[in-house]
Amino acid sequence: MADFMQQAMDALKAMKDKNISLDDLIPKDTYGLVKNVIASLGQQAWINLGMQPNPMTQKIEKDLKQAKLAIDCTTSLCEIMKPYSSPREKIELDTLVQNLQLNFVQQNQ
Repeated sequence: MADFMQQAMDALKAMKDKNISLDDLIPKDTYGLVKNVIASLGQQAWINLGMQPNPMTQKIEKDLKQAKLAIDCTTSLCEIMKPYSSPREKIELDTLVQNLQLNFVQQNQ
């Protein structure tokens, strides 16, 4: 727990050094919130696929069951967001889902 607190303090200091306030990180509307959730789930999927280190442990930890859940949730939210997205954003959402699904299949072989 002490490591987590130190990492949180380091992150806050880095934000202060870059003149980033917490208000800059908090979405102003539901669309922004859903985009943040999609990004968080996508990041978690990459971690669970064993393709990125866990930021808390700095270790590669593969958990395909959790990766599948994160990918399924990301896919669902991306589909929900498409009517509210620009053409460019739709392509980005599709690309994210396709890359996650492709890598999931590769990690299962």
